[in-house]
Amino acid sequence: MNLRRVHPAEWLVGVFGLAIIAALILPWNGGEAAFESPDLLDVLLLLIAVMAACLPLVVASSARTNVPIVYETTLWPISLLLGIVLLAKAVFPPDGGFQSGFWLAFAATLAMSVSVWRSVIREH
Repeated sequence: MNLRRVHPAEWLVGVFGLAIIAALILPWNGGEAAFESPDLLDVLLLLIAVMAACLPLVVASSARTNVPIVYETTLWPISLLLGIVLLAKAVFPPDGGFQSGFWLAFAATLAMSVSVWRSVIREH
């Protein structure tokens, strides 16, 4: 494992993944956390967050560059799609609005998508 291979954008992706996991524990709406009554979006956010948090480890442990590139290229459109879904939810909030967990997940997902995109562009 060589941590010097990990680019700062890839470290950011890992941090944003951890932020999404934290956001799923915080209150989303009505004082209820996303994990108290998970739906498909919450499960997808958890999966993408775990993938993002593991990205620095994948990059550091891979002896070849094609594995991290494929990993990042897969992560980017999924995170972008989830960011768009969260944007649509923000435009049409439930009664009472959203609380801190939702906004943290929304910001971290969009920031993660941009970081992964920058990391993929760097490889070209």
